[in-house]
Amino acid sequence: MSSSATDAMWIDVGMWTGLSGKVQPFTDVECDQPEQELDSDKAWKEWALEHLGEVAVQDSWQPGRYHYTVERRDPSGRAVDTIAQGVWEWKS
Repeated sequence: MSSSATDAMWIDVGMWTGLSGKVQPFTDVECDQPEQELDSDKAWKEWALEHLGEVAVQDSWQPGRYHYTVERRDPSGRAVDTIAQGVWEWKS
């Protein structure tokens, strides 16, 4: 994980809950910037899903539908740039 806010990317994750019928906040994942410049929405989504898969296995996430947003944040933690968004079906 990165120690500098300018060197980090964040993946804000929400989990779909069938009982409430809406997305609930779940976790934030701090990631190092990609080594190579990503120039498309598809590339950013693939990058995010790779990271989410690693974290889901490491933290034993339950299977389900997760919504994610890749973002840059300022030093106080507020999102300043949304890079990509998507829905991910995790099946452990």
